[in-house]
Amino acid sequence: MFLPRVLRPFAVPRAPLSLFSPRFILPVRTRYLSTTIEQSSSPDLATPHSPEPTSPSTQPESQNPSPLPYFVSRNNLNNLSVYQRNKRGGNRKVTILKNGEGDLKALKQDIKEALQLNDGDLSINSVTNHIEIKGQKKVEVLNFLATMGF
Repeated sequence: MFLPRVLRPFAVPRAPLSLFSPRFILPVRTRYLSTTIEQSSSPDLATPHSPEPTSPSTQPESQNPSPLPYFVSRNNLNNLSVYQRNKRGGNRKVTILKNGEGDLKALKQDIKEALQLNDGDLSINSVTNHIEIKGQKKVEVLNFLATMGF
């Protein structure tokens, strides 16, 4: 049965908070740092041994890669910041690479060579340090950055 609006109370009486139980109770895990060293049962692993001398020609080159003059960091969601944008009313498609640090000209050159683009297809915004690539090349840029180890 409904009361007319004139006879309804202005405010609904609130129930005390103690009657309600919390909806979500998350389990809390505690981790303890152990400072003791566990002894292994294998004698080969317990005793340290000196590494065998190897000649420089037998070491693979992937162990000491030359450092790149640039770095592409990830955003707070651990994703690479590569975005596709439409400009000029949707007529111009642009891919934008953000969070580039270091020598952006070298990064631009490497992207140009990897994607086989013309020099006019890439530009560096010196104010925001973003690299703009003409066209929708998000997947290609992400593949390039993944192969480079970013």
